[in-house]
Amino acid sequence: MEEQKTPKISVWDLPDVPKGKLPPHLEIQRTRVLCTSDAPTHTENIRYSGAYASMGVDNSLQLEHFHDNFRLEVIRLNEDDMEFDMIGIDAALANALRRILIAELPTMAIEKVLIANNTSVIQDEVLAHRLGLIPLKVDPRMFEYMSENDVPNEKNTIVFKLHSRCERGSSRIKVLSNELQWLPRGSELALSTEKPAVDPTSRPRTYTSFNCSQDSLPEFSNNPIGPKHADIIIAKLGPGQEIELEAHAVKGMGKTHAKWSPVATAWYRMLPEVVLLQEVEGEKAEELVKKCPVKVFDIEDIGKGRKRATVARPRSCTLCRECIRGDDWDKYVTLRRVKDHFICK
Repeated sequence: MEEQKTPKISVWDLPDVPKGKLPPHLEIQRTRVLCTSDAPTHTENIRYSGAYASMGVDNSLQLEHFHDNFRLEVIRLNEDDMEFDMIGIDAALANALRRILIAELPTMAIEKVLIANNTSVIQDEVLAHRLGLIPLKVDPRMFEYMSENDVPNEKNTIVFKLHSRCERGSSRIKVLSNELQWLPRGSELALSTEKPAVDPTSRPRTYTSFNCSQDSLPEFSNNPIGPKHADIIIAKLGPGQEIELEAHAVKGMGKTHAKWSPVATAWYRMLPEVVLLQEVEGEKAEELVKKCPVKVFDIEDIGKGRKRATVARPRSCTLCRECIRGDDWDKYVTLRRVKDHFICK
């Protein structure tokens, strides 16, 4: 028998490559990060801006596209934490926003500590450092930045007083942050260089120069300034030990010192995407639900005693890959991460 030869097709007879739109498998490759059973991320992570130039698709980050498609959705917001989604953004820009949250948002924190007496076991420098890390419940927008040449006043400085003593014969006591007393009229400590006043009725010069009391201002009349948490331990005092000091808080940013950082931590992750490649029914569906430790899957009744698995909570997925391990489960389930959708906390 003569061997049948495959007819040759001229390159000019091949169908044209579609322009401006990628085939579905390439679009998934461009916009998703695939996860396999043995590795959290797939190696096919296309970042090159000209990867699809032959098909008329620009893979680079365009300002106009970012302007038209970027969205920020707040998922959860309370007094202590916030969760939001950034959609239509590149990882580099998402990380830039994370760094801004950590380092470039202003807050108020204790910067200067004037210690009148400290007989505790904590050194003055350590005590001042601990005071600086106590978060304060105050809106920094109500205050101005203070430069080296500025005089501390009611618009750029908050003054606190702390005086705690453990009496002899008593047990050890804890000095907590709720003992920081707000001084709305400013400092009460006289300047060390101040000479005794001739007029006994005149007020000696102090370390601040307040023109008015801060509690007389409308923004603070109903919201007194103080520590955010009342149970932070500052020090422990033994019998006969005492701490007396004055703390001055000013406005600053986290890039100067961590005590001005408004967030304890700020992180993000790509939105997980869980896709069922085929129907998972019966005992297989129940097995899939049990495999997931964070309960991403659920059982749906489709009638006539039949049940099938559904993706109920994809946002909870941690990409642990338990659902695609063993028994060819990767033929039923695929895990992806959306490249331009970030969950921020």
